[in-house]
Amino acid sequence: MPTQLFAFTDTIPGPSDRAALLGGKGAGLVEMSQALRLPVPPGFIIPTSVCLEYLASGWPAGLDEAITEQLARLGDQLGRRLGDAAAPLLVSVRSGAPVSMPGMMDTVLNVGMTGAVREALAAATGNPRFAADTWSRFLRMYATTVLNVQSAAFAPPPSRTADAIELLADGDFTLRAATSAGVAIPLDPTAQVRGAVEAVFRSWHSERARAYRARERISEELGTAVVIQAMVFGNLDDRSGSGVVFTRDPSTGENVPFGDYLARAQGEDVVAGTHAVHGLGLLRDQLPEVDAQLRAILGRLEHHYRDMCDVEFTVSEGRLFILQTRVGKRSPLAAVRIAVDMAEDPDFPLTVDEAIARVGAETVRQAAAGITVAAGSMPAGEGLAASPGVGCGVLCCDPGRAYELSQAGTPVVLVRRETSPEDVHGMMGAAAIVTTLGGVASHAAVVARGWNIPAITSLRDAEVSDAGLTLPDGFMAEGELVTVDGGAGRLYRGDCRGEGASDSPQLRTFRRWLAESGGASAAQSAGATSAVAVDLYTVGRVIQLKGLCGPERAAAILGVATEAVEAVIEANAASFKATPRGLALTPEARAWVLAQVVVERDTGDQAALQPCYAQFTALDRRFKQLVTAWQTSDPAAPERHPGAATALAGLHDALQPVLAAAAAAFPRLASYPVRLAAALAAFAAGDGTMLASPLKDSYHTVWFEYHEELIALSGRDRATEEAAGH
Repeated sequence: MPTQLFAFTDTIPGPSDRAALLGGKGAGLVEMSQALRLPVPPGFIIPTSVCLEYLASGWPAGLDEAITEQLARLGDQLGRRLGDAAAPLLVSVRSGAPVSMPGMMDTVLNVGMTGAVREALAAATGNPRFAADTWSRFLRMYATTVLNVQSAAFAPPPSRTADAIELLADGDFTLRAATSAGVAIPLDPTAQVRGAVEAVFRSWHSERARAYRARERISEELGTAVVIQAMVFGNLDDRSGSGVVFTRDPSTGENVPFGDYLARAQGEDVVAGTHAVHGLGLLRDQLPEVDAQLRAILGRLEHHYRDMCDVEFTVSEGRLFILQTRVGKRSPLAAVRIAVDMAEDPDFPLTVDEAIARVGAETVRQAAAGITVAAGSMPAGEGLAASPGVGCGVLCCDPGRAYELSQAGTPVVLVRRETSPEDVHGMMGAAAIVTTLGGVASHAAVVARGWNIPAITSLRDAEVSDAGLTLPDGFMAEGELVTVDGGAGRLYRGDCRGEGASDSPQLRTFRRWLAESGGASAAQSAGATSAVAVDLYTVGRVIQLKGLCGPERAAAILGVATEAVEAVIEANAASFKATPRGLALTPEARAWVLAQVVVERDTGDQAALQPCYAQFTALDRRFKQLVTAWQTSDPAAPERHPGAATALAGLHDALQPVLAAAAAAFPRLASYPVRLAAALAAFAAGDGTMLASPLKDSYHTVWFEYHEELIALSGRDRATEEAAGH
């Protein structure tokens, strides 16, 4: 069967299949092109199924021909041809998974560039600087992304200036650097496209993508689509630039567009965090008519998707193009405010019941969490408020060291010049993140907001080194305790945390809605307790599985009073370390808890547990399929939630004998049936987040932790089980 690719304007299978088939980015581009008729540069999509085929058995037969055909269609539409110096077609090759994975997979811009095309662009535009910059960017991105050359090999010469001649020399320098590194950048545009597509496919299995999927509990079986799109150039002239904008403030929820814009820049300059940014005010001042057009489009997108959107755009010679849209990640505080403001707006298509289902009680609890900066504290540095909240930890400038410290239970503030997807392992356990470059739409800011980590970007007048952070008022060494206020954009020396609680009219309104709808926590509404003993081992094991966990949440998990958990913590204070997002075990306590798991395993009823594990493994495959189908289906599909709720209820019924037998063999597991039942009840009642949200005690969260328990108590280990496909 020939490989089928899809142009943005082609007839696509039904909406419920689009994200799974085309990836989130591709589905958005099709929707904007067809339903909204927005100014989207044309292009086409290689579907996720082709990626999975490539990863399983190599480059699919017929894919070369299908890409060539689509490139010809694209060239006919634009009057350009790939490799034609007289009328060159240049394209971007970008990843697009069904579930948002910001910055975790690869992109190559300006594909189709050659020396001849560079000269033609310089002649056609009268702008040799633009042509050289475009050439140099392509060479650098292709070598690092496709050929895996270390990026340090492409540092430009120290004499680089804005002069056009030196920029041309920089392009030649990049090519020489690639050659000296032992790689050959193809100057055949067709070969460039194939190499870039393969790089995107391979990036699905990159370490950073795997780490992100593990953190977000995203299925490994989805694969990524590849979007090939005609280039538009934000680096062309003074009426050109690139930006990222949220339809509302993703940190506070305020109903104003919020983002970054860079003049004479391509999109990677904005999201990579490698440049100082200027906010949207620069666009308004330089190109007011484009700013007005963009704001009108943002309103249309928000109403169409019925949610806050994250939008990438480029302005080329004063003309606006929309490159991507998706539902935007936001802080818990913003989630509450946005949902309430939308539901209370009579002109916005969101009901109160939908707002409650979208946010949930756990997000409300996080939004109201009370950590502030103590009154009278004096900041040592200030930057952009990129992600709200207050975090305190030891300063660390290396993501590898940050990961090791956080895994050992030490709160860490990761400080970098900018973050990249390669830093994600060090970011995921951080108490806060600080960068000296980048804006509110940079990689650091977007990931921090998605993970509810306080963050500052563009810390002013600061320099990062391996040894620490240099600020106008002095040096902060690695290991020094610091505090970050991500809501105010301020960095402090020492532990400057104070007590307090967030409150707002929207929080009060949402609490009232929850009360009126009977929306107490899922655990409370289940009306049952697990009767699990409360001691250092049971409390410690909960915190070990969670990584970070407060007494109230640990008590809800165990089905006991909060006071009982607090008494255990107070009696064993040396075993716990406080962090801005909950308690962590000390390294010694972690080792002790793991030793107690072995004791429990050796004294428990293994003859009863081993069949339970085998039965659970069979059900685990069904559950992964259910979660994958839910995550990749269209939220607006009428049968989406009822069908998933029915399937989950059937799976839950099949799990009951396993839960009962395992709890009889190991009584500590008695809390899991209660937690799973509560998550099922909340999901069936309409809270879609209770199927697979990592920030809640969702069904997937509890299922994952139960799997961890079964692995440990049956004498297995995670690596062996993953290798066996379990």
